[in-house]
Amino acid sequence: MRSPSKFATGVVLFALAGYLSKFISFAYRVPYQNIAGDFGLYAYQTVYPFAAIVASLGMYAMPVVIAKIGVGAHGPRRKLEVLWGSFYALLGLAVILVVTMWMLAPVIARLLGDMELAPTLRIISLSYLLMPALAVLRGSFQSVDDLRPSAISQVLENLVRVTVLLIALLIGVRFGQDAYTLSRYAYGATLVGGVIAIVILSLWAKQLRLVPVQPTTLRSVLRILLTTGFAVGFASLGILWMQLVDSFTIVNLMGGDYAAKVGKGVFDRGYPLVQFAILFTTALGMANVPNLVRHYRAGRIEATSSGLSSMIRVTTTVAAAATIGLMGVMFPLNVALFENAAGTTALVLLSTSTFAASLAVASMTCLQAIDRERTAAVGMILAIGVKLGSNLWLVPSYGIAGAALGTSMAFLAMAAFNFNRLDQIIPLGMLRFRHYGRLVKAVAPMGVILLGLNVMALDGLTHRLDALIWLVFMLVLGAGIYVWRLWKEQILTIEEWEMIPFGGRLINLLEKKEN
Repeated sequence: MRSPSKFATGVVLFALAGYLSKFISFAYRVPYQNIAGDFGLYAYQTVYPFAAIVASLGMYAMPVVIAKIGVGAHGPRRKLEVLWGSFYALLGLAVILVVTMWMLAPVIARLLGDMELAPTLRIISLSYLLMPALAVLRGSFQSVDDLRPSAISQVLENLVRVTVLLIALLIGVRFGQDAYTLSRYAYGATLVGGVIAIVILSLWAKQLRLVPVQPTTLRSVLRILLTTGFAVGFASLGILWMQLVDSFTIVNLMGGDYAAKVGKGVFDRGYPLVQFAILFTTALGMANVPNLVRHYRAGRIEATSSGLSSMIRVTTTVAAAATIGLMGVMFPLNVALFENAAGTTALVLLSTSTFAASLAVASMTCLQAIDRERTAAVGMILAIGVKLGSNLWLVPSYGIAGAALGTSMAFLAMAAFNFNRLDQIIPLGMLRFRHYGRLVKAVAPMGVILLGLNVMALDGLTHRLDALIWLVFMLVLGAGIYVWRLWKEQILTIEEWEMIPFGGRLINLLEKKEN
């Protein structure tokens, strides 16, 4: 029987592990760029989606699907057969991916506009062999509601990977290695981190003994993984698909020379910032997803509608602050983290995708909560198409600024499609539009203040320490103004305030000031 305390502890640990892992993944880009330069960041980030997409499937989507299959299995023997069947199915797919990537690496590198990336793609392909074991081991624990091993292994994997990566990077620079060799060192570190995670999970999984798998079980598991698993995973990798389109288009459309590659490296400063902001904004709104699923499947449409409304309000309220805040502080943030203000305009435009992507992810999660995974996948396909078309149209004339606009346009298209489909089942349109109008009133004063502070600092911030001090001042002032306006406009309910970290304390403080 499920232990509520163990399950609750696991949920908290898993959420914290997600935040910490994403923070680690964001944070190491800063020393990477500082050590290897913008060209080095280009050589690493251009092929990054090929590694991250498969890694994300093994970390999130596939374990969830495997856990669901395992829960439905009757008896320990049958459950083990399902787990081993999942492993064999994923291993077969991984081998096909490795062979395909190894053979096509020169072709893909040519399409990326840089033949020097082919060896790095081949090293990345080896990491695909780790995905089956990681997915099945994590799925086996999640099927018994034990999220602790997944959480701990996820954090340790990222810590080991980043530690080995930065050490290898420093050694490579010390011995004069070029940017492409440094990127190969970096992706070699991914293999080390993955092996460590498998060892940790294997030591934890003492009951996962080998059993024979029937052909019918193997076929059944493979079908579910290829349909539900990839549908869920495909729709949830929005930022990575945008980065993949950029990898194939930006350098090629900007001339393919050294300057174009450096420009791509400058642009790649922004995606980790946006990705981390999106994770934070959407995670807050997803807190009531389990209740939402239960209400919908029980036929309680009014309760489902209320839950969806709450999710949208919390997500968009935090996303608005993250978007305007990131746009407003991008100049000092760029100088403080990356040593100069190169590409600030493009990064400001890319920051707009924080709100658009948060809407897209929230709407996608709503669809998945009411069992519309395929509709969410279609929305993601639409977004990729819009992104590709926008890049082809805008990048030749506007460079990386055009690519930034393309990302926002893609996510807005996805959000519009998803909400349109959602409204056909549970109408929320008028509620959302009223909420957006009040949200503009709350966020506008913060935007004006940050704009004014940017104008004041435009010519004076050239040193990293000065930029960091100014950045902290802007963040504190901007956040204070926004919280005060949110309270005055009464945009969130008391329950929704409490979903935000320290929201309860903020309410108490604001109530005391009014009294």
